[in-house]
Amino acid sequence: MEDVKKMTRATLEILPMVTVLKFHVEPDHYKSEACNVFCLDCRWCNEHYEEFYRQEGYSNPDRNYFAGGAKKLASPQNDGELTSTLKDILDLLVLHDCHRVNLGVHVSCGKYSRKFGSLEEEIQFYQQELLKARQALWDYLRSKNYEAEIHMYLLDWEGMHEMKI
Repeated sequence: MEDVKKMTRATLEILPMVTVLKFHVEPDHYKSEACNVFCLDCRWCNEHYEEFYRQEGYSNPDRNYFAGGAKKLASPQNDGELTSTLKDILDLLVLHDCHRVNLGVHVSCGKYSRKFGSLEEEIQFYQQELLKARQALWDYLRSKNYEAEIHMYLLDWEGMHEMKI
């Protein structure tokens, strides 16, 4: 086995890199209009989320796409997943001076792996998931003395629908 040098600040070197995309980004930090917690399913995220952001007038929406979207708050796999997701959302809200969260789920979500007897049963299930996600986030933000509007969206084969309560 080769001797491995202990890395110190004095021995760090920058490794060679190849530019694969050239651009310039202003270093100034930005303010976000909304922290969006949506599923990464390409049937929606490739086109329709961006259309939603344009419609809402967002120029700097934070995009948080992962399997199941708001499922991570409503029905997390474990407490660690819930805690980590809540902390990530709060970090974005604070760092980007944001006071709105959009939570989303969609019908036929593979992350849930559920079958339903009817579309109405499926819609009702996902609405309940959105309510659970909203409550989990609301409780967490309140415990951290942070205020944000929380909006809930259900996507189906016909469009994106905001759930009003």
